[in-house]
Amino acid sequence: MNPRRTTIAILATLSAASLALADDFKTNDGKEYKDATVTRVEPDGIVVKAKSGISKLYFVELPKEVQQRFNYNPQQAAAFAGAQATTVQQTNQQIEGANKQREKEKQEAQEPSRRATEEAAKAQNTTIEPGNKTATGRHIVGVGGVNGLEVEMSQKELQLETAAREEAMSPEDKAWRYARDMKTYEGAKQAAARRGLNSNNIVPPRYGQLDYAPFANFK
Repeated sequence: MNPRRTTIAILATLSAASLALADDFKTNDGKEYKDATVTRVEPDGIVVKAKSGISKLYFVELPKEVQQRFNYNPQQAAAFAGAQATTVQQTNQQIEGANKQREKEKQEAQEPSRRATEEAAKAQNTTIEPGNKTATGRHIVGVGGVNGLEVEMSQKELQLETAAREEAMSPEDKAWRYARDMKTYEGAKQAAARRGLNSNNIVPPRYGQLDYAPFANFK
């Protein structure tokens, strides 16, 4: 039998046992973690599982005997903390970049809808007087937006404008709106039931729907 291998095996067994056994830890500021199990040892601290949950105790806030027990090395700890901070910073930058790209794509997807609305306004020869936020149009049934101004539109034009805006939505935006509308749908059913109304008349949302009106069936 190889004595060196035997020694390594014994040390590995003892190390695993020390991690598995519950112990009491007390930080330098007096906070206690009783019957805590060490689940992971890192260069700058230990991760423990106690009744209060999972916590990380940093070696700098633990007594010297605990630091020595887990072979605390300040230089290694500093290098480990620096590497973690760099990783977090890079992750945050990636998330921020992805959010900016998603917002840019969303604006680009909405551009055709904006142009279509402008063309619809031009086609019906609308005129917008200075100081007047509403343009006149043919058979008026609703209002749409053009460059921040309100333009009265016919039923067909409103339907086309809504359809164009729905088509321009990104899959992420559609999924977000549908999840939001489903919550509104459930709330509307509860509100109707509390008021003695037939909750079956509540209109369920449609995936990709732009403007959701749960009480459209109530006159």
